[in-house]
Amino acid sequence: MEQSNKQSKRSLLRRINEWLHLWLGLFSGIVVFVVCLTACFWVFRYEVWYFTEPYQRVEPQNRPFLSPSVLVKKAEAFAQQAEGRPVKMTGITYGGPNKSVFAGYRPAEGKFYSVFLNPYTGAIIHHKKGPSTAEAFFIFVRSGHRFFFLPPKIGSPIVGSACIIFVITMITGLIWWYPKKWTQSTRDKSFKIKWKANWKRVNLDLHNVLGFYSLLIALALTISGIVYSFSWFDKGYYWLVTGKVQIGAHGHTPHPLSDTTITTRSYSQPEDKLWQLIRRDHPGKLARLSISFPDEAKDPYEIAINPEEGTIYKTFVRFFDQHTLKELPSEESRRYEELSAGEKLYKMNFDIHVGQIGGLPTRILAFFVSLIGASLPVTGFIIWWFRGQKGGVNSRKPVGKNRTIKSERVDR
Repeated sequence: MEQSNKQSKRSLLRRINEWLHLWLGLFSGIVVFVVCLTACFWVFRYEVWYFTEPYQRVEPQNRPFLSPSVLVKKAEAFAQQAEGRPVKMTGITYGGPNKSVFAGYRPAEGKFYSVFLNPYTGAIIHHKKGPSTAEAFFIFVRSGHRFFFLPPKIGSPIVGSACIIFVITMITGLIWWYPKKWTQSTRDKSFKIKWKANWKRVNLDLHNVLGFYSLLIALALTISGIVYSFSWFDKGYYWLVTGKVQIGAHGHTPHPLSDTTITTRSYSQPEDKLWQLIRRDHPGKLARLSISFPDEAKDPYEIAINPEEGTIYKTFVRFFDQHTLKELPSEESRRYEELSAGEKLYKMNFDIHVGQIGGLPTRILAFFVSLIGASLPVTGFIIWWFRGQKGGVNSRKPVGKNRTIKSERVDR
């Protein structure tokens, strides 16, 4: 009697698990398909930009970069001539030895143009008036990935909810995948795709086997993405890994402010002095150094520094009073090496989510896992659609009054 009760209880739990996996998967399938498929494109955006935007590259030269004031002056003169009126530059960004420099300005409300220059000679390379064709494509891709091509306020919670459901379906799928007994037959069905079988069996194996092999990476990519849909999830994740209460959104603290009681500047060409300070404090090659100029009296100079090419988790920001150039303390000014283990993990979140945490190898891995993720709703829907049909993997053939021969899927 006790053994029979245990069997019934286990059977009930399995039925609940299978019901959840089936209907949650069907409910979220279209959103998961779009989110995962667009992720496949997003992974290789750097390579696409490299080949489609040659103005971002220059020939490295054995001499130092020109100072910000020189480059900004050249960019400003070009922009004023192009616009036919005075313009105000918003900042300048340096890259590596083979990258061009660009200085930005706003020609009108809601618009942002850039002037690309050779950092060694100051020669104008390109005048960028909005997104390039490749950027426009990836803006479209991101819209699908983040918002399901809907307005952000509507699409973001839809995508976030679908991702939470996807996490549940992956866990219930693992429980469904796990065989009741480990035999040679169940091992083959669990870890191998039987390519010579009929297409329904191959479809079933693609769903089960590929889903299992991609599970851990898919969970990491999905959970790290939910952070960007729900502030409560973001704050909860931050507290979980750091033990601290998050102050700003996505770990960003409020920017420090310049001293508005001072009305005159103490230095001429402050951007040059700050640039020299940064280069002195951080010698060697930097992947990116961006100086944002103050727009209002309360705004400080904001300098973002990324020492590593291909990732952003080591980026930190330093702030300086626009009048005195005194450095203003901020949590964002802490270098990666100064963070706790939990803070480091949290700061890696975006790089983990897009697969660039380990360079090209992890981006290739993220591409294939995202592709498998996009295939799971499709293969799962096919399994559901053909359930019970003659010759299908879920069919049952009557044998006797109270007996059936179960399918390969159910037997497991």
